[in-house]
Amino acid sequence: TSMTRFALVLAPLALAGAAFAQATMPDVPDTDGNGTWSLVELQAVWTDLTEEGFTAIDTGADGSVDAAELQAALDNGVIKAPAN
Repeated sequence: TSMTRFALVLAPLALAGAAFAQATMPDVPDTDGNGTWSLVELQAVWTDLTEEGFTAIDTGADGSVDAAELQAALDNGVIKAPAN
């Protein structure tokens, strides 16, 4: 039937969408209120984060991590969301 064909066409799209689910962004305090995070600010949540790890997250290479960079790092497994 046409309904079965419709469902078969949509099934791969639903699976592809699930593969790109975003990790939940943890609450990371921006202690200086500048809208980005420094290494020290991220280390408050990820205590074992090194300068090398910070550099991997800071894809803009500007010495700070913005929300998009942090979300990308979480989504790509560069860092893991902290356990609650």
